[in-house]
Amino acid sequence: MKLPLVSIVIPTYNEKKDVKDCVKSLASQSYKKIEIIFIDSSNDETYKIINELKKSKILPIKVFKQPLSGTARARNFGAKKSKGQILIFIDADMTFDRDYLKNLIKPILEDKTGKVLGTTHDYEIAVNTKNKWSGMWGKLRVSKESAKKVNIFRAIRKDSFLKLGGFDPKYGYADDQTFWFKYSIKPAVAENTTCYHRNPETLEGTYKQARWIGASWKERYLIFKIPLLNYLSVFAFLISLPFLVLYNAAKKTNSEISFKDRFVFYFFKFRGYLTGLYRGVFLNKFWH
Repeated sequence: MKLPLVSIVIPTYNEKKDVKDCVKSLASQSYKKIEIIFIDSSNDETYKIINELKKSKILPIKVFKQPLSGTARARNFGAKKSKGQILIFIDADMTFDRDYLKNLIKPILEDKTGKVLGTTHDYEIAVNTKNKWSGMWGKLRVSKESAKKVNIFRAIRKDSFLKLGGFDPKYGYADDQTFWFKYSIKPAVAENTTCYHRNPETLEGTYKQARWIGASWKERYLIFKIPLLNYLSVFAFLISLPFLVLYNAAKKTNSEISFKDRFVFYFFKFRGYLTGLYRGVFLNKFWH
């Protein structure tokens, strides 16, 4: 079997701390027929670092600058610039087991019916949980059991991706679940695909991540789509915010974290959800 070219699309926004490790991990993959396409919207040194990696010829790398307008637009742009038959969508703060790519595309290559449009990985671990704030997000992001419920497309046939219209920006944080929301199409779970990710390590990062997630709720949940009821729901969330923070802070999920720190963490997290929800419902803004 002639192996297809795989195009790995990575949106970047101020990823100077992680992007080099991500590329090194991809360079160590057992599957070698790959290209990397970066779509960078950073205002730090990320673009410079990517170009240094490109010059090193560690892997075939393309990099494009784009104004910050959400990951969906960046991923769609990268897909159009790709040359591969299979697209893979990852984040710059991810690293991988050696056979990740090979096993991720295996169900697509072995499918004779054309029914497997794409896949998702079956195990995702947060690697920076020794940090107090990142640890509170939890270590296991995707388990072998929960992978069956994941609607995120990590790998997909390029022709299918383009035919379906790519990812929809209105889903914001959840844009890589577009095909589930719009067409009820789920990815197949690719076995033995372990990915390592990073949780936000600061309160500011916690707030921004939660804000991004909260903004996506407008399109993900019916209650936030219904006129008038969506506005009332935002105000209801505002009123319940202190109780949600206290309730979650009172749960001793980690005995090493004090009540004060748990309270501060959940205050920033739920305030981020609320701000994002407000921006989604009132301002139609779904990205960072």
